[in-house]
Amino acid sequence: MVAWGSTEGADEYCRLVDAERPGEHPVLVRSHDGGPWHRYDMSTSEFLYRVLADAGFQPFGIAQYDLGATFQPGSGGPLDGRPL
Repeated sequence: MVAWGSTEGADEYCRLVDAERPGEHPVLVRSHDGGPWHRYDMSTSEFLYRVLADAGFQPFGIAQYDLGATFQPGSGGPLDGRPL
């Protein structure tokens, strides 16, 4: 498993890498409460799109809350943490 992200609520996002299946890299996600891993056979970009835009994408989707999507880069970059 290769960790690639997490949420401020401590959900964990990983890719499953298997030497016997070099072209397949499903997304694995585990809730902050340490529950079971959920496997999604899709690209990272599709997974993130569904989290942000698909109100029926449960249990990890946030679209049903109508929060609006924002992005804030990390500090130390050219924008130094200022929202885009």
